[in-house]
Amino acid sequence: MLKNNLDGRGSKGFIKSIILIIIALALLKYFFGITLKDIANSQVVQDLWSITVSFFKSIWEIILLLLDFLKELIGTAKDFIIGLKH
Repeated sequence: MLKNNLDGRGSKGFIKSIILIIIALALLKYFFGITLKDIANSQVVQDLWSITVSFFKSIWEIILLLLDFLKELIGTAKDFIIGLKH
């Protein structure tokens, strides 16, 4: 498997996937009149994007809170160790 990636044959699957996506989008446009722009502007995609953004904002806030807590914990441990030395 590693050999395929080193000699350049591993990228054929990626190119095939891109070609299949382009063909699928062309078929959607031809048979149903649906474009990628229509899909991106649909209410479902907009709602899903909004949910995804708020989810990652919440995760980021939790990470920042945990980092603040860790910083306080390290400061307290440092003060405790310094107090033990004196």
